Amino acid sequence: MTMRAEGDIDAVNHVGIAVRDLDAAAAVQAAMGFLVTPYSPHSAAWKPGDPVVPQGSGNRCVTFANDYLEILGSEDRAKPAARIAGFLGRHQGGHIICFNAEDLPAVETRFAANGIPTSGILPLQREVDGPEGRATARFERLRFDPADSPEGFIQVAKHLTPRLIYQPRWTAHPNGCDMLAATIVSVTDLDRFARKYEAYLGLPAERSVAEARFRLPSGQVLRLVAASAIAEVLPGTLMPPAPAIVGIGYRAPDAARCDAALLRSGLPVIGLPDGARMIPAEAACGIATIFAP
Repeated sequence: MTMRAEGDIDAVNHVGIAVRDLDAAAAVQAAMGFLVTPYSPHSAAWKPGDPVVPQGSGNRCVTFANDYLEILGSEDRAKPAARIAGFLGRHQGGHIICFNAEDLPAVETRFAANGIPTSGILPLQREVDGPEGRATARFERLRFDPADSPEGFIQVAKHLTPRLIYQPRWTAHPNGCDMLAATIVSVTDLDRFARKYEAYLGLPAERSVAEARFRLPSGQVLRLVAASAIAEVLPGTLMPPAPAIVGIGYRAPDAARCDAALLRSGLPVIGLPDGARMIPAEAACGIATIFAP
């Protein structure tokens, strides 16, 4: 198997959730103690060489220094974008894991050498409120084969204009959280999914009977949990049928500050055995949300 090269996948760049009402979802995130970026419309190409065209959708984000939660919705709720309608046809909540890589051609070469099909490198862009006014944030991305990714839209991206995304004015959150630290996926066949993500990431899984964990160079953790055990990991929360992206975890260095923000939110809070706090999915835009020191 071809090994990882410099510039290979090093982080979860973002997790994306699809919602029916962007403003309502942003209000929930704000209640948890997060700053939420203004609306940003998407344009993309879906095949190499195709033109970049508006998608009829966009996002608002909870952004940190190097990663973020993307909240996706249709630009016009009366005319849902096909992609968003497809996501919501399954459920509101987690649908995207986008890994980060600084050298996409090297990643593409590794995938090709290991027989992993991808979309090829595609352009993506969105309009944002930048430090000097309206500007275009640009990205490149590789998407994994949808037929092999029933858990969601799984891709790898490189930011070409990172300063437009990671603006300091949006990264200092009232609840003190400073990182998207964990992503949790409920899976139907743990062995198969563990092997698949070992091939995607070029990293070994830490295995137990019911879970496979991947520790990324960024310090983040990707957790694949057997569907039969997911209720023990995320107790008291509703979840879509597996396989699915069911949970995210934030790093909350100041536990007292975070707890105070959650108390003010009025949202239901579940204490976890390890001392972390969780907002159940049904109160958190469809994805279980964990706050852990």
